Amino acid sequence: MASYASPVSGARKLVRRRLIVDAPFQLRALLPLILFVAIYLALMGLTFYRLHTAAAAEPDPGVRAILAAQLNNLHLHFWPVLGVAGLLAIYYNLYWSLRVAGPLYRLHRTLTELAEGEVKPLRFRRRDEFKIFEEDVAQLSQKMKLIATRNRDILFAVHGHLKKLAERLAADEIIARADLDEAVRAMLAQLEKAPEIGVAVRR
Repeated sequence: MASYASPVSGARKLVRRRLIVDAPFQLRALLPLILFVAIYLALMGLTFYRLHTAAAAEPDPGVRAILAAQLNNLHLHFWPVLGVAGLLAIYYNLYWSLRVAGPLYRLHRTLTELAEGEVKPLRFRRRDEFKIFEEDVAQLSQKMKLIATRNRDILFAVHGHLKKLAERLAADEIIARADLDEAVRAMLAQLEKAPEIGVAVRR
């Protein structure tokens, strides 16, 4: 999971802490590489088997010994290099998949927090994919903040009108029909400021 660290300059920098954030996805992304390596190893094993068979069939003992030594030397250099190359390929594959899985993980987390009412910025690392979502989520967050502020103001206004009516009723005051109509119209006007509420009110 990513966390924030404060460098000397004081700017907040997103620091990568884990190579695997979505194991199922990243392992699926790794399967083609594993399959390729398995096929390559099988082919190389078959090739070496044929070379050893051909060397063993050499009638001259001296030539056979030279061929065996050369094959052993080839094994000594080939397999370690192949192992290192395989590990580097696996690491690169995981690193690349993290550039996809990491942003999707943070996007999911940010949208979940947004649905729960927590407005937090979505930040991707410099080399991450899907950086376009940063601006989209920022616009969505801003829109939701505006809607929440508007709805809060509407509720405060409606609450104020209802409170005044309740106070007059509590004082056993007879409310004139005109005053009641005016209060209702004022509350409806406030509610109609919210399109999603205004449509239901007009119905």
